[in-house]
Amino acid sequence: MKNKLFFVNVVIIIFAININLVRADFTAKVRKIVDGDTIHVVDKYGNQFKIRLTGIDAPEKNQAYGLESKNQLSEAINNRWVFLESKPNEGKPYTVDRYKRVLAKVILNGADINLLQISSGYAWHFKRYQNQQSPSDQKAYDYAEKNAKKNQLGLWEEKKPIAPWKWRKIRK
Repeated sequence: MKNKLFFVNVVIIIFAININLVRADFTAKVRKIVDGDTIHVVDKYGNQFKIRLTGIDAPEKNQAYGLESKNQLSEAINNRWVFLESKPNEGKPYTVDRYKRVLAKVILNGADINLLQISSGYAWHFKRYQNQQSPSDQKAYDYAEKNAKKNQLGLWEEKKPIAPWKWRKIRK
């Protein structure tokens, strides 16, 4: 009986350790702002990652409001330690897109930075991929976009701003 109990405890401990090893969320320092929805970070072990902010699509660099979107993100998080939330996918501890960027929600002091980009009017809620978001994030991001539009914040100062996914298609 003691051997069985010991074995069960060992299995539980090993399982608990393995869960933490595959955990997708991690803390990293922002080293570079590429644009309004892409950053470079380095974790405490020196590993470098390119991060794509999930749930949003910001104007491209050479698109109207592209520079403003990048600057907004830079003011918020450049050279700061942030918490990155990403879902495990295909045996990896985080989700990676076709460009090998880690897809993550960026959190600074409890604040959702992806949501900040939308609520400030410097990104769209990327509804094409909203099924990858929690229902509460879907609602919050949708509400933030509608509110930014209603109050003509950032890119919503324009009468008909062109969404980045449409702009990229036009530029091909």
